[in-house]
Amino acid sequence: MTSEKKQNVVIVGGGAGGLILANSLARREEFSVTLINDTPYHYYLPQLLQIAFRGDDSQLKRELADLVKKDVKLIIDSVTSVDLNNRTVTTSSGKTFSYDIVAIAPGLSIDHAAVKGNEKLVSLYGDFHSTPENAWRAFNTISSMKKGRLVVAVADPGHRCPPSPYEGVLLADEAFRARGIRDQIEITIAVPYPRAYPAETFNEVIEPVLKERGINIETFFTVDTVDLDNKKMTSLEGGELPFDAAIVVPIHKGPKINILPEDIKNEDGFIKADKLTNRVGNFDDAFAIGDASAASNARTGVTAHLQAKVVEKRLLGFDARNTGRTNCPTEIGMELGTFVISDFGHPSVKLPPKSVFFIMKRFFADTYWDVLKHPEFWDPIFDAYFENTSPERLWKLFP
Repeated sequence: MTSEKKQNVVIVGGGAGGLILANSLARREEFSVTLINDTPYHYYLPQLLQIAFRGDDSQLKRELADLVKKDVKLIIDSVTSVDLNNRTVTTSSGKTFSYDIVAIAPGLSIDHAAVKGNEKLVSLYGDFHSTPENAWRAFNTISSMKKGRLVVAVADPGHRCPPSPYEGVLLADEAFRARGIRDQIEITIAVPYPRAYPAETFNEVIEPVLKERGINIETFFTVDTVDLDNKKMTSLEGGELPFDAAIVVPIHKGPKINILPEDIKNEDGFIKADKLTNRVGNFDDAFAIGDASAASNARTGVTAHLQAKVVEKRLLGFDARNTGRTNCPTEIGMELGTFVISDFGHPSVKLPPKSVFFIMKRFFADTYWDVLKHPEFWDPIFDAYFENTSPERLWKLFP
């Protein structure tokens, strides 16, 4: 064992990025790792979609104590502030932790009230981007609906999991077909973009599926207000949509943690970090990863995972950098799936829907918990996967 003093690493947040970074560093004798999380559980957020449209919460959560390696010091407490100038992290219980390196990965916060009327709407119909309770409300909405108009509207282009609204309407379509009532229900997806999906190349994949399934596409519709009494929503562009049941993908904002200096966050509360290195501002000893970072090109578990590995390598002295790789498995119902795969140098690949992609998504979900606890085993597997499914290679196969 080296006689040099270990670097004291404090990680704020036990989501995918924070947990993978903690377990990756804990294996190495150079580091002493403390992980602080506000709940004793780790939540697999893609399962909210499965709850909302399939009533399946089997993969929703696990205890953090079972997911961290023995050398990680796990603290269950809410972080209230991070002082980058004085290298301290303070919690709601009044404890203060000093650090040599801090990684800020607490996720984001959901602001239902940012869309007028949405607080009442979500309390009635639920959603699949905030809490398990709201996902179960969405499941009850889909399960009890027999006729009428279902609207899924995107209020925030920067929401978690870019393809999730499209998965939502397609899984709703599947659920209604299974009950034999699809012809009694009109489904609309309302988006603030000029096309169904913001990335033109992936739109060429998903829009034909939506049209084939009879799902209406309302473009240039940024939700502004929801009028629950009159069952309609209006957009910033001046449009209006009636509904019998509706789900709004809510406004996402940065973590509710006081971070000093105050200008280290943007106007929405996300942490200003370099998109290549994850370094916060000009601080060499601070990194932001995952949903909390303003630099996240996509708010997904894969993004947080890859950013965590970049931070690990940089702490080991390597000049590692994010490539902007996305790898979003997208379920489209009928046991079919596709992926949103891109990077900083290549737009989304036009992967046609296939059964194998549906199987791959389920496989990722089944292996998720082991990936979190044993990244050292899965690293070479994922390295090979990401190399062989690089956008550059796939574009040659699916031009």
